[in-house]
Amino acid sequence: MKHLIVIIFLGINVFAWGQNDDITYHQAPNAEKNEPKKTANRDYLERISVGGTGGLQIGSATYIELSPNIAYHFNDFVCLGAGGTYIFFQQKYQNYTYTDHVYGPEVFAESHFLNFLGVRVAYQALNYKIETSAIEFPRIWSNNLNFGGGYYQRAGRVSVYFYVLYNLSDRPQEENIYKFPFLVKAGFSIFLK
Repeated sequence: MKHLIVIIFLGINVFAWGQNDDITYHQAPNAEKNEPKKTANRDYLERISVGGTGGLQIGSATYIELSPNIAYHFNDFVCLGAGGTYIFFQQKYQNYTYTDHVYGPEVFAESHFLNFLGVRVAYQALNYKIETSAIEFPRIWSNNLNFGGGYYQRAGRVSVYFYVLYNLSDRPQEENIYKFPFLVKAGFSIFLK
């Protein structure tokens, strides 16, 4: 009986070894090999957007704002950017006209989700005049941290946004250029490609 088990065992091994041959079989072409390789990184220009915000008011108080920016989108959800702000402000009073040029840089981070929502955090430094007396208007810098969220929508190469932001400033309220802590920011972005 032992010899029969050994013969069966050897027979199975020889049979299995005999099935191993060097014949190659035809395989269907690999679709991935025939297509150009898709890289994980998209074209560099597809990740860059330019845009900004602006404002215009004309009358006894004139307000003109231009705030261009450029952003780099790491993916469809996160971007970092930089920009600047220039504001021309003129207020006409009975005896004189007050004029100021406000300017400064800004850096920001945004996150977009659910195809229509966005959050934004931005640091903005602004230079402007403050009134210390009836005839003195020294220029100061203020540091502002703005954060909040709102509506964000992208359609093709164009995106629009409408955010409500809360402003934290290092200046007291009477010296702050933003008279209210809540800011409304509406603008657009155009992707380069």
